[in-house]
Amino acid sequence: MSTPGVPDAAERRAHPRVASRFTVICRRLGRSGVHQYVDVLDLSMGGVRITAPPALQLGDVVELTVDEGSDSFELSGLVVSTSSDGDEARYGHIAFTQLTPSTLEHIADLVDSKSQA
Repeated sequence: MSTPGVPDAAERRAHPRVASRFTVICRRLGRSGVHQYVDVLDLSMGGVRITAPPALQLGDVVELTVDEGSDSFELSGLVVSTSSDGDEARYGHIAFTQLTPSTLEHIADLVDSKSQA
């Protein structure tokens, strides 16, 4: 339910999200980060929602390695929130940072390929 005069989350997003399901390697930076495989649940040009490793916390800086066949690239991001579905599943909501023109092109290609899947 939304509050009158306050846009809901979908309306506040700068970039539309695309539902998807693929695996990336997630590494927390600045802490004793361990490489973990996580599932991407949706993505946009501005960020991604993943299944969250147990230690992932609000404010963590992460690096995601995307391996799409012959093309592998890394995305830096900041955990802006975590959530749960009530069944012990945790999600990390990550806003991309350090977006270079090359990185933006990789993300655009990825969003395009997942939206057509």
